Amino acid sequence: MDEQALVQDAIHGDLDAFNRLVLEYQQMAFNVAFRLLSDDDLAEDITQTAFISAYRNLGGFRGGSFKAWLMRIVTNACYDELRRR
Repeated sequence: MDEQALVQDAIHGDLDAFNRLVLEYQQMAFNVAFRLLSDDDLAEDITQTAFISAYRNLGGFRGGSFKAWLMRIVTNACYDELRRR
């Protein structure tokens, strides 16, 4: 998988490219959320929210590791949920 090419394609509106990124990283994102929240259902919700946020904010992605950027979105969403509780 060429992450950078998929990200660039997704930025230019290729939904299939973004879906390939989702398939590549969804389990990792869920694992991060579950480790922080210890709740399967909540971790699934946070993972979905994080991917939606990533898709909406692709234009703000400055390059580098998409995986690291996405995991930061997941982590921040978890912290937001923990603060909310």
